[in-house]
Amino acid sequence: MLEILSKNRDLKAQVEEAEHMLTEIDIESLPSFNIGFEHGERKGEEKGRKEGREEGKAQVVRRLLSRHGIGEVSELLGLSVEDVERIAAK
Repeated sequence: MLEILSKNRDLKAQVEEAEHMLTEIDIESLPSFNIGFEHGERKGEEKGRKEGREEGKAQVVRRLLSRHGIGEVSELLGLSVEDVERIAAK
């Protein structure tokens, strides 16, 4: 919140000074650190699952393309040729 307020009030120098002072403090013991860490961890897990699903799709498409033409793969998966090409390129 301090960073947001600093933008509106031209307090960049003060925020930088405070940041320097934080190097002398165990920031992991601050409640706000734990709140931010837990929130970021959940977002990271969601992003990881999404990336995993996308990579899995890409592997399936590439395997199918190694045995069939792009038109066949498109028909088998119910995807457009463009989508098959885009997924395979990942």
